[in-house]
Formats: sequence, C-alpha cells, structure tokens
Amino acid sequence: MSHAEEVETILDSRERELWQQFVTGGWVLYRSLFRQIDSSSALPSADWRVLEVLGSYGKMRISDLAEATQIPVSTVSRQVGRFIDKGYVDRVDTGDVDGRQKWVRITDEGRAIVQPILDERDRAVRRLVIESLTADEFEAFCRTFGKIGERIVAEDL
Repeated sequence: MSHAEEVETILDSRERELWQQFVTGGWVLYRSLFRQIDSSSALPSADWRVLEVLGSYGKMRISDLAEATQIPVSTVSRQVGRFIDKGYVDRVDTGDVDGRQKWVRITDEGRAIVQPILDERDRAVRRLVIESLTADEFEAFCRTFGKIGERIVAEDL
C-alpha cells in the first residue's frame, strides 16, 4: 500500500469527530433501549430476537435463522432446543432427504411470549429514537443503516 492509499484510509478530523458522535450515541441508545426492554422482558434479548425473526418468516432452517439474527449457529441451535422444550418452537417435517436441514417454526405459545417484548421494544424505539428525530431524519437514519447492512452482507465484509 502506498503512502497516499494509507492516508485515504485514515479518517480526517471531521470524519473522526462525526464517527465518535455516532459511536457514543449508538452505545448510549443501545444501553438505554435494552435496559427498557429487558426490565419487562421474560426473555433475554438474543432469545426474543430469534423468536421475532422466526415469527416473521413462519418457518426457517436453523442455519438461516442464525444468519438472519447474526447469532452463531451453535447458539441458535441451543436456543431452539430450549424453545422446543418450552413449547415456543416446533420442528417442521419438510420431507427433505437431507436430515441435516432441520426446519422449525414458532408456535402460538412462542408468539404469546415474544409479543409483549416486541411491544415494549416498539415503545422504547418510539420514545428514544422516533421522538428525537423528524420523520425525514428517521427515514434517512433507517435507510442509512439498511444500506450499510446490505453492503456488508453483499461484500461479505
């Protein structure tokens, strides 16, 4: 890498200042959001996130569920095992020849346990984020993170 290329990869003072605002604000938001959600939650955040995603898709393979939640496959597999024991998730027989492709779906009991948590999350997002921004700012904020996420996934960064 040439010196010119190296200089281009380093943040300038304005970029660094903006980045620090993002990092500081992001951590404060994250801590406050999850403090509010977890205070009334019957499940830890990683558990309700798995149930939320599974509820959105109907049925999923464990590997796809892990990818969608950004949680390691081994962790999701253990979570799903616990959820099956508690009646929150069922295995789905898809008739696949490949027995390694385990499909699961959320049950009515799983939906019932996660819905109050998602409602609390929505109230926290409204109070902490939406009420802090104009409608245009909120839209730009969300589209920006969507764009960043899409690039990271597409380029496998």
